[in-house]
Amino acid sequence: MGWNPVKSLIRKIHQNRQVRKAKDFRNALVKGYFRSRNAASGAEFAEELRRAGARHFCFSIAYNTPWVIDALTKAWLTYSSGMTLVVIDNSSKPAARQAIEAICRRRGIAYFGLPRNPEWNPNRSHGISMNWVFHNIVRPLRPDLFGFLDHDCFPVVALDIATHMAGKDAYGTKYPAKRGHDGWYFWAGLCFFRFSVVEDLELDFTPRFDTGLDTGGGNWPMLRDRLDDSNIVNAEKTTISLKLGGIEVDHRMLDNSFFHVGGASYRGLISTRHYRRLMCDHVWETYLGGVAERLVNDL
Repeated sequence: MGWNPVKSLIRKIHQNRQVRKAKDFRNALVKGYFRSRNAASGAEFAEELRRAGARHFCFSIAYNTPWVIDALTKAWLTYSSGMTLVVIDNSSKPAARQAIEAICRRRGIAYFGLPRNPEWNPNRSHGISMNWVFHNIVRPLRPDLFGFLDHDCFPVVALDIATHMAGKDAYGTKYPAKRGHDGWYFWAGLCFFRFSVVEDLELDFTPRFDTGLDTGGGNWPMLRDRLDDSNIVNAEKTTISLKLGGIEVDHRMLDNSFFHVGGASYRGLISTRHYRRLMCDHVWETYLGGVAERLVNDL
């Protein structure tokens, strides 16, 4: 790959100290503003969840892809036990919100629509959504266990996350910092915590691109002193190679339990209608017993 002068210039601009400070200031303002929006509605929703009697919760941030939530909710009801799934809707399209809420209502899955998210960057949008959930729902809820699962990361075998975490404080996939920086971060698409271990922390799931940390990287300064390999259940990553409609693509399997489509909302082959149909059919036929119970057919 040859040298790209435009990308090189953009990289140098972003590395400029004053530019970095200005961007950090802007990001902090957006993060604080969004976290404070409709906070009372989060506490009210937490009370609804508490009255239901569950103590273990998995939150999944939805974004503009009803077909993904259709598969996730079916997969969760099929394979997961001991933990309540809650769909948190960060969709920017009203029609997607309506469809996702209807899917959750049909399947009896808890649903909550976030305030309109002002972030344009998908990683920061996801991160401040996770922050909103932790500070405005999880904290007042005070569960025993809670965590986050990507909306396109489907359980495909019987699992009980609470039992899997017995005697441990966290469960997830650790990634090292990029570009030679120190530190690590839990992949935001699969991270679960014992609430008592993090309840006093100002958790921040936003990325820290300048130090090589993706979504979830803001937690590194706090989690490095709380979590080590002895109290973490590591979700191993493996590659699964698929050939769908003559197209060969690699996807990931996590802990031999979760099939991860990857980038379902915005990037790669999955952003094309043709491959979405192939992938959707594959997920339902391979893991969900066929398409008879599929609710979303318009991809």
